[in-house]
Amino acid sequence: MRGQQGRLALAAAAGMAWLTVSLWPFRGDAVLFARRAAAKKLMEQSVTVCRPPVQAAQTEEPEREEEPPTTEQERPSMLFHLLEAPEEEVPEETAEETPKQEPDESTEDIPPMGADADDLELTNSTDHIELELGDYLDRPVELTLEGEGPQILIMHTHGTEAYSMADGDEYAPSDHARTTDEEHNMIRVGEEIKAVLEEMGLQVIHDTSLYDYPGYNGSYGRSLKGIAAMLEQYPTIRAVLDVHRDALIGADGTEYPVTDTVDGEQVAQVMLVVGTDDGGLEHPRWQDNLTLAAHIQGRMLDIDPGLPRPVNLRSQRFNQHMTAGSLLVEVGTSGNTLQEAVAGARLFARAAGLTYLECMEKKD
Repeated sequence: MRGQQGRLALAAAAGMAWLTVSLWPFRGDAVLFARRAAAKKLMEQSVTVCRPPVQAAQTEEPEREEEPPTTEQERPSMLFHLLEAPEEEVPEETAEETPKQEPDESTEDIPPMGADADDLELTNSTDHIELELGDYLDRPVELTLEGEGPQILIMHTHGTEAYSMADGDEYAPSDHARTTDEEHNMIRVGEEIKAVLEEMGLQVIHDTSLYDYPGYNGSYGRSLKGIAAMLEQYPTIRAVLDVHRDALIGADGTEYPVTDTVDGEQVAQVMLVVGTDDGGLEHPRWQDNLTLAAHIQGRMLDIDPGLPRPVNLRSQRFNQHMTAGSLLVEVGTSGNTLQEAVAGARLFARAAGLTYLECMEKKD
């Protein structure tokens, strides 16, 4: 019995060390760089929240995903990313080829980016790829958006993902931190992103299908078919945003938020996830997606250094082979409130929108 108690004490100590190490990337106390001040003033936009800010309620038991990636089990400093890996048996789709971006005189009114290559951050979760994210900030974004017709698709492979309940934001759960209530799950967050992009003059389609309900397994296979159908129906779409929320769960079941304070308001941090061909699936243009992510992260840094989490580079493909403008967007975690997520989503959309406007096709 005494030996068993000793082993339990050692395991508890290891768990606390694991949790302590895992929390360092939150970046909520990032220092403001003076060289970004001018760019920030040009980019500042008020965050419109549909409801007043609320305080987070006590969280429930930890979320149990059906298929946690084994790579994260081998990296105790990463508690995030309870993402379902795409099913390999899904038929391959042809990646969309887009012409290279030409200079557009209309981009002259877009403020220059204040962030530089050294400011960008990357978490590399692949097994065989080595790179520096800052190198991709010097590359042009290989994405051209046409002026007529929808340009951007917002969708949700895990649309029922939700946030911590708070006063005024209660919902009927379909599972832990999940709900089919579109006013409280990822559909709501997608609507906020859509609204900002449209305010900036971009044309957006929002697919509100719940690909993870009633069954979670197979959701990436179903969302792949949905993306293919949307690209066929709207051939002018060049960018696809698959919007999720993350989960940061401690060994004791505590769900941790990721937050930043912008202009006195607490907002959810945002992480971009980029898939690759490292897992063996064909994905010839993943570096185009990574270039787009680098530019959007730079724009988020201009808004506030604490807004973006490091870009996460993954071995899985996450259906991002469908276009050269595909990204997975993690808005907050299950520990955040809906209002924090809405505020963070709008700031992300402002940064992404500036990048997309730079990709508008040249007008004669």
